[in-house]
Amino acid sequence: MKKAVLEKAKDVDGVTVPVECIEMVKAVDDPDHFAHYHEFLEMLYLTKGKMNIWLNDKLFEFDEGELIIINSNESHRLESVADESRYIVIKFTPKLLCTFQQTPGETRYILPFLNEKSDQPRVYSKAFADAAGIPALLFDAINEWNEKGVGFELALKADVLKVIRFVVKYLSDKGFAVKASVTGANIQQTMSNVLQYINENFVSVSEKDVADRFGISYSYFSRSFKQTMNMSFKEYINYLKINEAQKLLLTSPDSIQEISEKLGFSSSSHFINVFKKQKNCSPKQYKKNVAKN
Repeated sequence: MKKAVLEKAKDVDGVTVPVECIEMVKAVDDPDHFAHYHEFLEMLYLTKGKMNIWLNDKLFEFDEGELIIINSNESHRLESVADESRYIVIKFTPKLLCTFQQTPGETRYILPFLNEKSDQPRVYSKAFADAAGIPALLFDAINEWNEKGVGFELALKADVLKVIRFVVKYLSDKGFAVKASVTGANIQQTMSNVLQYINENFVSVSEKDVADRFGISYSYFSRSFKQTMNMSFKEYINYLKINEAQKLLLTSPDSIQEISEKLGFSSSSHFINVFKKQKNCSPKQYKKNVAKN
């Protein structure tokens, strides 16, 4: 296989879309000549035909009614074996699985999907998908994406998380370890506790604080955190802070300056810049947009 190329997540008005839904058609004479990879995860559900898919150079057959989950940073390409194959693609960012302040128990279900070298199954049978009601969830996601009605973003996230829940249960029932694969690295073994600590102390905690607390060298922690979470420590902290800022903007009487101080930003201008980068609008405009809608 030729060297894989990076595919970036879809942006709308400068903001990365957390979930994207696509209906694809591929003919037998329309192969993917180049493998590609991406930081977001991908669910593929074949509604018609038959396909071959290469994941990290390993060939899998993909039959009608089956589900495939492609992990973050996993090299892949597809070819149709039938004259025409149709499939649903649900793309979602790792941040979607890190939205809530998870307990270690919850976090361990998520980490395997962020590992491109995980040994978990890749193809899930039609019998499993049908029994779990996964086709209905995926078709609902497609409809929500196409119609974009009120609250469609919430429906998309709910559908994706439900599919992940059924897959996690299936893996557990089949005897697979539903937790992050251990490679001997301390950060892999303790990531659940690391994330819990960060989620509880994100306002004031520093990268060095966390590394010291868990007995990991700063440089190794920084590198391993980014490799595991597909974002830097700083990006994750800012993600948590802006999530909290959204809630405070809508539920508290605090001024932008007060919210900035409460969340540990060095200045209100820094807070506004970080908010704009993530949400493509200022905190003030965000509040107005929500009120208007």
